[in-house]
Amino acid sequence: MVIKLGQSYSFHQIGQRGNQEDSRFPDSDTPDINQRFFLVCDGVGGSEKGEVASQTVCKAFGKVLAKFDFEKNDFTNKDFSHALDYAYNALDEVANEINEGMATTMTFAAFHRKGCTLAHIGDSRIYQIRPSKGLLIYRSDDHSLVNSLVHANLITPEEALTHPQRNVITRFMGPVDGDQPRCMATVMRSTDIASGDYFFLCSDGVLSEILDDQLLELFCNTDLSDEEKIKKIAKASENSHDNNTAMLIHVEDVTLEDNELSSEDDTEIDEKENEEVAVDEAAEEHDTLQSKSSHYHLEDIESIPHKQEEKGFKSFLKNLFHK
Repeated sequence: MVIKLGQSYSFHQIGQRGNQEDSRFPDSDTPDINQRFFLVCDGVGGSEKGEVASQTVCKAFGKVLAKFDFEKNDFTNKDFSHALDYAYNALDEVANEINEGMATTMTFAAFHRKGCTLAHIGDSRIYQIRPSKGLLIYRSDDHSLVNSLVHANLITPEEALTHPQRNVITRFMGPVDGDQPRCMATVMRSTDIASGDYFFLCSDGVLSEILDDQLLELFCNTDLSDEEKIKKIAKASENSHDNNTAMLIHVEDVTLEDNELSSEDDTEIDEKENEEVAVDEAAEEHDTLQSKSSHYHLEDIESIPHKQEEKGFKSFLKNLFHK
């Protein structure tokens, strides 16, 4: 599978907060056209040094994946797990040096030879939207207390929007002591990618200002350029009570290789299933929208320690993050 990306766009705004705790990778409003992986992280406000945590995770992923050839290789779950472990180790190292606690959410998207890999920890979110069908194909399921309450039918999605504990997350990235477990990332691998698809990563400061149906309507508007679309979202989010950061990635073209081509009948069945999922679940905003077809694989992934790289790792991170 050859995925050609168009120009990506991003914004990074402080909102009504006194401190910017969001981070992104690449840290640019117009990332390089050849960029193949993207992150948005939101430092946890109730934790010390949330901005350090979010920056550390973005820098660590950027460093460890800098030489990975996404266009020629499959980015496997094992590859992601090693990158996640590298970022967790970086958090441990930095926390030990500054002697303070910290935490951050994480959203990640990578486009590679076998499709795309999407991953998240916390309540920052990922969307896949297909304007050609007017469909919200995928929306990540927040790791948050209110989302758990909604899934348990204890509160409604509408009540979740104003719940006093709506900012409490159930998973986050942070340093751990001893044998404490690290939070797993929910990872989705997909080959259901079409020309014209949008992928949108954002922190919850954006989510508080714009609804799913508004995003869908905006991305399906053919009268606006991608730059105009991201500017409209930025304008709507600029006075958010929280920091707000977003990354918009547009798939320009997708070419399947001979061994990936499926029959016309199978394609029609998959598209029908996608449409049914969107209709059945669109009203339940707390549910993750994901295809029932074999194009998707969703699971929780934990970090895999680089045991062979432990020697000298601390000194390496000191040079990397504290020059």
